[in-house]
Amino acid sequence: MKKFAHLLLALLCISNAVNAQSNVSFGSPYSSVDAPYNDYLYNGNEIISIKAESKQLVLQKLNSTTLGEISKKSFEDFPKGYKVEYTAHFGDAYYLFYSVSDKKTVQLFAREIDFAQGAFTSDPKQVLNLTGKLSKHSSIGFRSSYDQSKLLVFYSLTSDDKHTTERGVHVFNQKLETVWNNQSKQSDALLSVDYAVDGKGDVYTLTQKGSAVELIIAGASTEPSVKSVALDNKTIRKIGLFETSSEEILCAGLYNKDINTSSAGGLFILKAKNLNDAVTCPISPSVMNQYTADAQQKNAQFILKEVILEKDGGLTIIGESQRLETVRYYTPKGHARNAYYLHYDDILITKIDPIGNLSWMKKLPKRQTGKASDGQGQMSYRYMSTENNYYLIFLDNESNKNIALDEAPVNYVNGETGSLTAYEISKDNGVINKLAILDSSDSKDLKVNSFSTHKIIPVHEGSFVLEFSKKGKEDVLMKTVFSQ
Repeated sequence: MKKFAHLLLALLCISNAVNAQSNVSFGSPYSSVDAPYNDYLYNGNEIISIKAESKQLVLQKLNSTTLGEISKKSFEDFPKGYKVEYTAHFGDAYYLFYSVSDKKTVQLFAREIDFAQGAFTSDPKQVLNLTGKLSKHSSIGFRSSYDQSKLLVFYSLTSDDKHTTERGVHVFNQKLETVWNNQSKQSDALLSVDYAVDGKGDVYTLTQKGSAVELIIAGASTEPSVKSVALDNKTIRKIGLFETSSEEILCAGLYNKDINTSSAGGLFILKAKNLNDAVTCPISPSVMNQYTADAQQKNAQFILKEVILEKDGGLTIIGESQRLETVRYYTPKGHARNAYYLHYDDILITKIDPIGNLSWMKKLPKRQTGKASDGQGQMSYRYMSTENNYYLIFLDNESNKNIALDEAPVNYVNGETGSLTAYEISKDNGVINKLAILDSSDSKDLKVNSFSTHKIIPVHEGSFVLEFSKKGKEDVLMKTVFSQ
């Protein structure tokens, strides 16, 4: 397995603030499963790790309290060329979805997992049988409704007309029975931006053509409604759909600073069922210009990743600065080549009160860079929360552990030794503490091969577990508990 990172572990908890603490513990090593696909499902204090490769799939059951292995079962009855698409806790059941495709057909199967036994309950169930081929760089997408009663599956197929794409949506109930479906041709110039489904089975599709953004709402027994998404005197630059409750799906994103630049000028929130009333929140220059070491950071292009509905009716919005950099270079023989680098940088977190006013806004310094070809797994952050705090967990450059929060951080480069770090943000007033959870300055003979943010599994309020590989073909679970 290619090593994406080497995180040297130490039983060391360092904080830049006196009251910021975390406790770290480790379980006993267990046999490693080397597989390119890893995902996790959890229920109470038990975890099922799904590890898939071409010839077998392993369900490994783990305990988040004892940090040990409970069972491990291998399955070799998957068809040749299968691809794991999605794992989910949907309704009262746990499912693994996988596809089998060729040049003429795409089939999607669901296989239910018996969590108690750590095994599959029955033979696979075919849920889609499509004629065609997935369009280039696309895959099958999944969304579940907030109440877990409906599952949306969407896809894009190539068309005989090279200027159009066959786009389809299928809605299923908790028994994976089809509620309704639709497939239609769309111009390739029309970009599907995001999807959502509600408890009634209505599908929400955001589309964009140039600067024009539309929201299409379609159901089993109603004609699709098409609504334009617009902001007064503002140009939408990024937008997505976010489910915050069983009653509401929000359109949220960022608008441009001005007509002459693509940098973010502010945030906006619109209710999908009423696009007339927008809550907008400008990003002040003092916030945007924090920690900037170059002009690129002053024009940061944020992507919204979380929109959280608070108990009092307010909203918390979290975005991350992301960009793709193209570097032109020449080989020793003089051939021109392009190298592509992904940048995952500062985090912007905003708290809006129940009547739509800004409570506070914070920009959290972070710098991460990696080649696009090396994957994105160890960059970005993992979000979790407790009653009083938000936590944003990420891999940081070791040099940043002792710098002040108002200093520009040193860049972390994909594959280098790093420090597992978390920002702790008070829900009440936005006060920030920085925690160095695992640090290499006082290391033991443990290393992480293939660290990835999706391996961080929030298990209980204020705690998460992380599975990593170590020397000798063994895995081990680490548990972190944040002190409240």
